[in-house]
Amino acid sequence: MALLEQQVGGRDAEVLRLRLVVMMWTVGLAILLLVGRLYALQIRRGAELTSKGRRNFVQQVTVPHDRGIIYDRYGRILVDNRPSLDLQVTPAFLGRPAAAQQTLAALAELVGLAPEEAARLCLLIAQRRGIDRFVPVTLRRDLSPEQVEAVEAERSLLRIDGVDIAEGRRRTYHYGALAAHALGYVGEIDAANLAEERGRGNPLHYELGDMQGREGIERTFEAHLRGIDGRQKIIVDAKGRRQKLPELDALMGEQAHVQPVPGHNLYLTLDLELQRLAEASFREHGVAGSVVALDPRTGALLALASLPSYDVNFVSGTLSRQVKERLDADPLKPWINRSIAGQYAPGSTFKPVTALAALAAHVVQTSEHVGCPGYYKLGRHVWRCWKEHGHGALDLHEAMKRSCDTFFYTLGGRIGLDPIAAMAQRLGLGRRTGILLRGEQPGNNPTEAFHNRVDATTGGYQRGMSINSAIGQGSTLVTPLQLATAYGALAQGGQAFVPQLVDRIETADLRITERRWLDDRLHVQVRGEPPVQTQTLTPQPLGDEQINAAHVQRVRQALVAVSSEPGGTGYWRRSRRGSMAGKTGTAQVVRLGRERLHDWQTDYIERDHAWFAGYAPANDPEIAVVVLNEHGGHGGPAAMPVAVALIDAYFDLKAGRQLPPLGHAGAAQARAP
Repeated sequence: MALLEQQVGGRDAEVLRLRLVVMMWTVGLAILLLVGRLYALQIRRGAELTSKGRRNFVQQVTVPHDRGIIYDRYGRILVDNRPSLDLQVTPAFLGRPAAAQQTLAALAELVGLAPEEAARLCLLIAQRRGIDRFVPVTLRRDLSPEQVEAVEAERSLLRIDGVDIAEGRRRTYHYGALAAHALGYVGEIDAANLAEERGRGNPLHYELGDMQGREGIERTFEAHLRGIDGRQKIIVDAKGRRQKLPELDALMGEQAHVQPVPGHNLYLTLDLELQRLAEASFREHGVAGSVVALDPRTGALLALASLPSYDVNFVSGTLSRQVKERLDADPLKPWINRSIAGQYAPGSTFKPVTALAALAAHVVQTSEHVGCPGYYKLGRHVWRCWKEHGHGALDLHEAMKRSCDTFFYTLGGRIGLDPIAAMAQRLGLGRRTGILLRGEQPGNNPTEAFHNRVDATTGGYQRGMSINSAIGQGSTLVTPLQLATAYGALAQGGQAFVPQLVDRIETADLRITERRWLDDRLHVQVRGEPPVQTQTLTPQPLGDEQINAAHVQRVRQALVAVSSEPGGTGYWRRSRRGSMAGKTGTAQVVRLGRERLHDWQTDYIERDHAWFAGYAPANDPEIAVVVLNEHGGHGGPAAMPVAVALIDAYFDLKAGRQLPPLGHAGAAQARAP
């Protein structure tokens, strides 16, 4: 410094000294700032920035779980899963907006996306922000081999970025439209569904694009059928293309691979053969209606058919606009589950209810005879019997056997409406049965109070309303399942059971008993080797009101006569292989005119509904069957043959099959090769 002062003037040396001091402080401050910044980046935010850095080349992908398998009562697979190839894009790797739009347009053409679907997906991708940009979006599921080849060709030529063909799982319904309304289907969860789930805490950990049960068993038992997705970390380049770099696997940590957990399996009470026969036999006699078969001893459903139906494989997953429009436009309304949501006048199948109500009210004796001239008259109103010239004098047994309307008109006029409604309530009519399916309707069990409320402007309850209800007309409405439950109660001396579709729930590997997410990591509690972890559903009584056993026995004897004695409305179409009991029914759709017309003389939509309800064997019932043939005409020719075919098949299968009955051990034996 002294030498410097000698070489320059004093004043200039002072200026130079000041500059050097400032420079030294500047350099020191810069070093201090650099050290502070390095501390903030490496120490305080090191883990965060390392994670963000890894996302530039490490991508986490979902390994889809297997949804629970659905079996019939003998362990035969109805619904399971198969591998599929899905087209996915990662928004973060699509590039600038113009490039992204070009890529999406090319993909839409390659895999045939409809314009509105392509627009929806473009909007969804554009809305992804922050870390969500690294979450893949599924554009199309279950690509065909030709579509996979076309996409891979474009990828190999580096024309599209951020695109991947991912392994997925596709729900498969082995028998197409068979039992479609009972099984239900799955659908892709969208933003609105996801918001609802998150509002409930999202206990099943849904994410956009996940599959969710929408109808039937798939919906009701969603919490059991749904498993937990696994996770896998992969190496990608700047364009989102997967790279195979084993030497970088250590960077991804111990949680690089988390195996998926499958959903629980369901064993239904349905019998595959009986379900097939029920639907096939019905199609020979009608176009729309329902067939219900159950075990009256437990309420277990053996067959539950609603027709027309639809192939669930075309509905499940992503429902195309063309399929939806076709089903929506069908005048026979295949979406409706007629077994539980169709509400119909029961016609003469309701007469056992009226008979029990009259016996309980002591307004008729079993030996009493009532004359039938072919009509019943009350004041100036006349109700016609189905037999134009009348049945003559009949007692309760003969009136039930021949289905004489006049006899039951007389009973309805004697006891009034409320006792009939009370008896119907005891048998499970006019209220939901409690079956675990969405959309069940209660039917209608009219009372005097009901008519006073609904028909207040026209004078409220009138005595003639009980006469209409006595033969299952007027405001009386039932579902086929309700009527099957009621006849199951008659078969069991008056005790009805809640209809059941699921016999038991079983874990996929027979050991997993608890599945949950904690701290965003999968925890699975596994207990020892089998015994198998199962949950079995037990019969549940439907109500606890008792019906006089002697009265039920008299009605049952009359129902046997319907098919076993000459003159019975079901005698010529009865089963020749065993005893049975039941009742045919014809329910008016439009009011009768003065002239009686044949079915072929009226339009389809104006024809009567055809019913049959019954059970077998007559003395020790094992199966109860109800058939509704919409606009089928008369119950004898249009409904009873379907029921008889089902009853005969039940006993043929029982005698010929070697498969064991319900129960885990039996199902395990049935599945063994």
